[in-house]
Amino acid sequence: MIICSMPEKEISKREEKPTARLFLIDSMSHIFRAYFAPMGARLEPLTNSKGQVTQAIFVFTNMLRKLLTEEKPDYIAAIFESGVPTFRHESFTAYKSNRAAMPDELESQLPWIIKVCEVFRIPVINFPGYEADDVIGTLAVRAAERGIQAVIVSNDKDLCQLVRDPLIICLRQNPQNIKRREPVPPIEWCDEAWVKARFGVPPEKIPDLLGLMGDPIDNIPGAPGIGAKGAVQILEQFGSIENALAHWAEVKNKRYREALRDHADQILKSRELATIRTDVPIAIEIESLRAQEPDRAAAYALFRELEFRSLMREFADAAHFVQVREGRNYQRLRTKSQLEGLVRRLWDTDGWSFAVADSTPAGAGEQGGAHDARGAPSGVAIATAAGAANYIDLKNFEGGLDEAAALLRDAFGNGLVSKVVHDLKRAVALLDQLKIEIEGVADDTLIAAYLLDPVRSRYELNDLARDATGAEAWTEPAEGWTGDEWRAAEAADLTLQAADVLHGRVLENGLEMIYKEIELPLAPLLYRMERAGLRVDLKVLRELSGYFGEELRKLTERIYRVAGREFNINSPKQVAEVFEELNITTGRKTSTGRMSTSRALLEELAQQHELPRLIIEYRELDKLKSVYTDSLPKQIAADGRIHCRLNQTVTATGRLSSSEPNLQNIPIRTELGQRIRRAFVPDDGCLFVAADYSQLELRLLAHITRDPVMLEAFQKGEDIHARTAQLVFGAKTEAELRERRRLAKIVNFAIAYAIEPYGLAQRVGISRKEAKKVIEDYYETYKGVRRFMEETVERARREGVVRSIFGRIRPIPAINDRNAQVRARAEREAINMPIQGTASDIVKLAMLRVDEAFRRERLRAQLVMQVHDELLVEAPREEAERAAQILRREMEGAVELDVPLQVEVGIGQNWMDLKE
Repeated sequence: MIICSMPEKEISKREEKPTARLFLIDSMSHIFRAYFAPMGARLEPLTNSKGQVTQAIFVFTNMLRKLLTEEKPDYIAAIFESGVPTFRHESFTAYKSNRAAMPDELESQLPWIIKVCEVFRIPVINFPGYEADDVIGTLAVRAAERGIQAVIVSNDKDLCQLVRDPLIICLRQNPQNIKRREPVPPIEWCDEAWVKARFGVPPEKIPDLLGLMGDPIDNIPGAPGIGAKGAVQILEQFGSIENALAHWAEVKNKRYREALRDHADQILKSRELATIRTDVPIAIEIESLRAQEPDRAAAYALFRELEFRSLMREFADAAHFVQVREGRNYQRLRTKSQLEGLVRRLWDTDGWSFAVADSTPAGAGEQGGAHDARGAPSGVAIATAAGAANYIDLKNFEGGLDEAAALLRDAFGNGLVSKVVHDLKRAVALLDQLKIEIEGVADDTLIAAYLLDPVRSRYELNDLARDATGAEAWTEPAEGWTGDEWRAAEAADLTLQAADVLHGRVLENGLEMIYKEIELPLAPLLYRMERAGLRVDLKVLRELSGYFGEELRKLTERIYRVAGREFNINSPKQVAEVFEELNITTGRKTSTGRMSTSRALLEELAQQHELPRLIIEYRELDKLKSVYTDSLPKQIAADGRIHCRLNQTVTATGRLSSSEPNLQNIPIRTELGQRIRRAFVPDDGCLFVAADYSQLELRLLAHITRDPVMLEAFQKGEDIHARTAQLVFGAKTEAELRERRRLAKIVNFAIAYAIEPYGLAQRVGISRKEAKKVIEDYYETYKGVRRFMEETVERARREGVVRSIFGRIRPIPAINDRNAQVRARAEREAINMPIQGTASDIVKLAMLRVDEAFRRERLRAQLVMQVHDELLVEAPREEAERAAQILRREMEGAVELDVPLQVEVGIGQNWMDLKE
C-alpha cells in the first residue's frame, strides 16, 4: 500500500500571507465531546418534551455558532465518518476493534446534528473507504496549494501531523480542568512550534511517534515496551523509524532495543495505520465550501422542534409561520347587538373555546387565583372555528360592563355546549369577578398537556398548539389591535385547534378518568380555596419572630464559644474554614475544593461533634424566622388572609404544590415549626377542622405490592411500625418495642422511596453496614415489596413510563442513562411513582367528594388548604362536628382498596391546636 504523506516542500516554502481561511471541522470528535460534556449542575442529559436526548446537539450547535461568529470563516466544511470499513480495517483487522458501540442516545442525535449543519449551510462531507481524518488531510492540502489557510478544528492528536506553518494549523477547544493551577485557554491555535512543544517531535514525525508508542484509542499496537518518552528519545537519536530499525543494536535501553529488533513489521504497520492520507479521490472543489449565511427560517423551525428557546429567539425574525395573517379572521365586538348575535350562534355550535384577557397574558400557564387577577377582565375572546375568533371588548363595550357580563352569563352558563380553555383555574378566577359561572368545560389544554407530560417545565399555549397542529402565534398583533386584545383572540383560536389533538392523546394514553373525573373538576375547587385563603393572627407571628430572634442570638453566642471565634454562620465558606481549623471533617469536598457544609454532611458530623449540631439548629431557626415569621406578614391581603397559589400542573407525581407563599412547606416535625401554624386562625364564630390520612403511602404500598405480611397487618388493624419492629428489628419485650418502633417507622417510610444504605444510615444514625443489613432483613420480611420494586424498574426500562393505579403516568427518561447516579435516581422515581401518584389521586378525589358533600348538605363549611395527605376546612362553629363526620366519611370512602383507609380528624381554634 502506498501512503501519501504531506508534500512538505511545496507547502512549507510558501511565505506569502494566506488569502483566506478554510475551517475543517472534525465533527465526530466534537460530537463525542459534546455528548459527554458536563452540563453544570445537571445530572441528566438534556432532552426535549418528546424525550429526544439533545445534549450533544445543543453543545455541538453552540460550538458551531461560536466558530462562525468569532472566526468568520471564508470557507467551511463539517467532515463525518462514512460509517463503513476503511482501508485500514482491511489491512489490519484489529484496527479500532476495542472501541465500544456508539451509545443509542448519541446515535439518535446524529441526524439532528447533520440538520444543524444544513440550516447553517455548512457542507457535510464523508467518503466511503476513508476516515474523516483522510478527508480533512486531503482538503487541507488542496486549500494550502491554493494559498488558503486550512484550520483543522479538532482535539485529535493524530491530526497534528498535518500542521505546516502557516497554511495548515489546528484549532483545539479545551475542556475546563479545575485541577490545573494555570488557567487553560478555551481555544488554542496549534502551529508547528506548539506541536513540537506538546509531543516532543515536529508535526511530520507524529506518524513515526505513533508507530513506536502505539495508540490504544485506535488499537494501534506500536512497539511493545516503548512509550511516549522512549519514542521521542529514539526519534531524537535516529530521526526516523527506518533509521532506528537499521541501527537497533545501537540503542542503549535493552527493552527498546529488543522491541526494535523483534517487531519491525508491527512498527511499520503501526506507522502506516497512523499516517493520514492526503490523496482521497473526492470530487470536491474548494470553492463549493465557501461560507454562506444560515437559512434562518429553517433554523427557526429546527430549533423550535428541538426546543432550544434561546436559538428560537435568535432566528424568530425570519420564521415563516404556518398561518399567515390573511388566514386569521378575528372580529372585535363592542355593541349589544353584535354580542347578542354571537351568543345566539354559540347556542347552535357543538362547542367553542375561550380566553380571558387581563394585564397578565393569556396562555402563560398556572396563573390562576383570585389574589393575582388584577381588577376586572378587560375582554373575553371566543373562537368557534380555526382562524375565527371574536373578541368582546369589555373596556369599551357600548352598553357597559354589566350588560356585556349579563349576555356572557347566558353563554358560559349553558352546560349543554362544550367549552375548551387553556388554564381553567385562571379563567374561573377572572370571570368570577363578573359573576360569570362556567359550565360544560370539556377540555383544558394546560391540564391535558400536563397529564401527558408531567415532567415538562412549562406548558405555554403557543408551544402546545405548534406541537399539536403546527399553528403558530404571531410576533406582533394585527393593525388596529392592542397586544392584550390580539393575544386573547389568538389564545382562544390556538386553544380550539390544540384541544382535540391533546384530548385524543389523553385517550390514547389511558388518562381519561384522571382527566375528566379528577383534574378538570378540581380546577374550580382550587380557585375557591385560593379565594378563601387563610386568616392570620399577626400578633402571633410578631411574637414568634421576636422569640426566634432572641433564640438565634443565644445560639449565635454558643456557636462562637464552641468555635473559639466569631464568623458568619450563614457563610458556607466560613463554616468550612472553622471546621478545618477544628479538624471537623469527613474528607469530602465540593468541586471547588472546599469542604462541604451540606445538611447531610452536617448531620453526619453532628453525631460526633457539637458545632455541626448547633449550626443545624441555627439554620433551622433562621429559616423559620426569615421565611415565615418575618415574611408572612408582608403577604397578608387587605382582608387579613393569605391567599396562596395552589398549583395543579407542577409536580411530576400529580401532587398539588403551593406557592406565593408556600404554606405546604411549613415544618411541623419540630415544636417550633408547629407553632407557626398557631398563627393561622379561622374567622370569628368559626373553627378549623382538619383530617389527615393515616399512613396512606404505606397502605398503598401494601395494596400495590400485594405483600401478604403487610396486607395482614393493615387488614387486622395492627400497628405496622410495631409489626416491623418485631419482624425486622427483633423486638420482643415492651421496652424493646418502644425503642425500636421509632427506627421501624423511619425504615417503613424510607423503603417506600427505595432508600439506599447510605441514606438510611443517615436517617437512623447507624453504620452503612448495619443499614444494609436492615434493608436486606426488611425485604426478606416483606418479599412482595422487593418483587414489586424489581418488576417496576424492569417495566419502566421497557416502557419508559410508570403509572398510578388510576392510570396517571410519569415518564422516566433517565431509567437507562449511562450515568449510574442518574440511573439510580430514576429507578427510585419509578418505584415511588405508583405510590405517590396514587396517593395524589386519592387526596384529589377526596377533596372533590368533601366539597360536593358540603354543597349537597348545604353547609357553609369550605376547604381552605391541602397539605400532602391533610385537608383543612373552615366551618361555622355549629357545623364543625358535622363537617368532621363528612371529612372522615368521604376521605375514607374515596376509593376501595385491599386495605382500609383511616383518617384522623381534629377540631380546633387554630391550625396547630387541632384535637380529635
